[in-house]
This record gives sequence, C-alpha cells and structure tokens, in this order.
Amino acid sequence: MAEAPSLEQFNLRTGRILNPDSAVVLLEDPVIAAQDVPYTVIAIWKRGHDDWYRGSIEHDGISAAIIPPIRDREKQLVIVGPSGKCTVMDSKAVTLGTIREDYDFSSVACVEGSAVAVGINGSVNRMLDRDAWSDLSHPDVSEVLEGICPYPKGGFLVSGWNGLVAHYDGKNVERCETGTNVILTGILCDDTGEIFACGQRGTIVRGTKDALAPLDLSMSEDFWSIVRYQESIYVASTTGLYRLIDDDTLELVKFGDVVIPTTFYHLDVYQDTHLLSVGMKDAVLFDGTEWTRIL
Repeated sequence: MAEAPSLEQFNLRTGRILNPDSAVVLLEDPVIAAQDVPYTVIAIWKRGHDDWYRGSIEHDGISAAIIPPIRDREKQLVIVGPSGKCTVMDSKAVTLGTIREDYDFSSVACVEGSAVAVGINGSVNRMLDRDAWSDLSHPDVSEVLEGICPYPKGGFLVSGWNGLVAHYDGKNVERCETGTNVILTGILCDDTGEIFACGQRGTIVRGTKDALAPLDLSMSEDFWSIVRYQESIYVASTTGLYRLIDDDTLELVKFGDVVIPTTFYHLDVYQDTHLLSVGMKDAVLFDGTEWTRIL
C-alpha cells in the first residue's frame, strides 16, 4: 500500500469506477513521458482509506475498461494504448500482452462481457482470453477509431475521424451518416437505441443509427467524453463539464464550494448511481447529491 499519488509529480490520464466506494485511475509522470519512455502508474482509491494500491506497467495506458466476472473468471481491468500493448489485471495476476503489433489503440470498452479495443486504420479487436485477441476489423472502415460503446440490439458502435459512426453486428458493418466530418471522440447508446457522439469544435450528434445529425450548440471547445447519467447527457472538454439541457443548450455543471475541479477529460458512469470525472489534475466522483474529490 502507498500514499495517494502526488499531482505535483503526476498527470491523470483516465479512470474507471470499480464500485460506489472505489475507483482506479491511470497516471503519467511528465518527466518520464518527455523521455519517450512507455510507463503508466495504476492507482486504486477506496473511500475512507488513506492508503492506496499503486503499481506500474511498462507501456502507455490511455484507456481502460472493467470486464465483469463470469463463471470462473474474476472481474478484470483491461488497459490499452499505443504500440498495441495491453495489460489485463485481476486479483491473481497481471498480464502484459500485445493486441496487434505496432498498432496504436485509443479506446477499449466492455461489449457483451468481453473487451473490445479500437484504434488506427480501422482496427477493431476483441479479447478472447487475457493473452489472446481476435481481429474484427472490416475493409469498409479504415479511419482512425476513437470511441466505442455497446449497441443494445447486438454488436457495438464506433466513432472516429471524418465524422465516422459505424455499427458492427458481428458479421457486417454499417456506416452511419452523421452530417459532420469532424473527429468524433466519444460515443454512447442507450437502451432505446438513441445515440449521442461528441467531438471536435463543440460537436454533438444525436439520433439513431439510421438518422444522426449534429445539434446546433454554438460551441467551439473540443469534446472528449460523453455519457448518460440519471436521464441527462454529460459531455467533457478539457476545461469544463457540461449537461445537455435541450438540443441547443449546454449548461456548465456547478460544483459548489467544497470540491471545485478545473480540469476535465474523461467521464465514467457506474450503474447510473455514480459519475466520475477525470482531468489532468482532478478526479472527482458524484453520487447524485454531492461530489467527492479522489485526487
């Protein structure tokens, strides 16, 4: 066990909620990063505990997913990043592996009980075992992929460069018209099939896979993450967290006087009860009533 990571030394990259009283964050040391040395610190926060679990891996982890337990498999943390490297962690082992040699991966998500990672050149790979991945890439998609989420009727959605949104159903790929050519960095789909994707220049597209269109928001900030939490849509830039009020209004989230984050980037939701916001120098957790500072 160790002390909480110092944000004077480290920058936060991303995070995931493990349960209502615990979260994992990935951090980098800017001094090490400036030397182009692949390195990531993994830190686990537990509510009410001063001690943290801290470890490190020898590759750059920029996205993580929580994979739920099934049968004889424990809950797993899957971390992906550049150069095709990945790490799979549970309470028994830490496995460093390669998804696809020399391919950069930008995002990973849990889809139908297993990890699916996306990245450059339309690369899509599903984890079969902690050290084995299958290639689901399709020749109809060659763009850099930035976001991925499950699709409730089966398969998953991806978002990426040139305004890309596409649906993978296991056999076929359907490209969806979005009405934009900006990079779409994050995507979500609710149980009804309604899709939201966010991206550059204040872009949010909304609709179904058969009819997506940009909202008229008059925003210029780049958005990096989007989630649905307690019937509202939240989106993060690097300087603000916003809630979508209607199709043409974003409201800046207010934090009160106790917890006031100033950096934002990645959002995560746990069972619609908790919302995590992670920026370069802030990690805060919301339970629907109050915010708790993690870092």
